Amino acid sequence: MKTLAQRRQNILDLKKRAGRVLKASVKLVQQRWGSKQSTPSIHIYEIHPREDKHGFDLSSEALPYSPLWYRGPNAIVDAVHHAKSYSQSHPVVIHFYDEAGKVIETHQHFGDFKEW
Repeated sequence: MKTLAQRRQNILDLKKRAGRVLKASVKLVQQRWGSKQSTPSIHIYEIHPREDKHGFDLSSEALPYSPLWYRGPNAIVDAVHHAKSYSQSHPVVIHFYDEAGKVIETHQHFGDFKEW
């Protein structure tokens, strides 16, 4: 039978070995996936009034079908909500343009993305 001192030494050896394996695993993952902190891309959206004066267009490179047409009394609010919800895991910058094509307002949203 092993003495109590020998069992304690075995436990300490196992803990040291497990610590080395864990450090090596973390290092491997960091090398594989890049740096510890990745910078997410920023989604930039533009809201332009339509030339026919019937609503607004939401356009962005982040959208698969762009521009999107919004009309009605809540057109701008709906466009902003769509931009924020579509880009949950990315920071969002929304530029509002007037009829002349000048930026009249800019909003930034750094979302609260939650993992499920």
